[in-house]
Amino acid sequence: MLKLTGVGEKASGTVELFPLNGRSQSEVEPLSRVVVNDLREQLKISKDYFSMLVVGKDGDVKAWFPSPMWSLENVYDLVDSLELRLQEEKLQRRLGIHCPEVHERGGGGGEGERYHGYGEERRR
Repeated sequence: MLKLTGVGEKASGTVELFPLNGRSQSEVEPLSRVVVNDLREQLKISKDYFSMLVVGKDGDVKAWFPSPMWSLENVYDLVDSLELRLQEEKLQRRLGIHCPEVHERGGGGGEGERYHGYGEERRR
């Protein structure tokens, strides 16, 4: 997840990397002012109003949100439906890599599986 704030000399941001297994803590790395400004330009993010966007592993923008999301459920569902995510799930199954299942809720993670970390996030 990229978080970009401010513009010009006051621009700052972070990138937050979430683990695949949903168990470990995420890693947060700061972004330099130059990187933040370059990302805004490359992704065509306006500095005049809030924007939240989902960028796929292929670098393409998959969705734009004009206001903050109070629940990330729509984002999780979108990510789980992306072609690269579906391919990743197939590869994980073929290699025997799996995430813990949470049976009380369906969806997410594909084919009835739920990422443990996703379920915790959704209940907050």
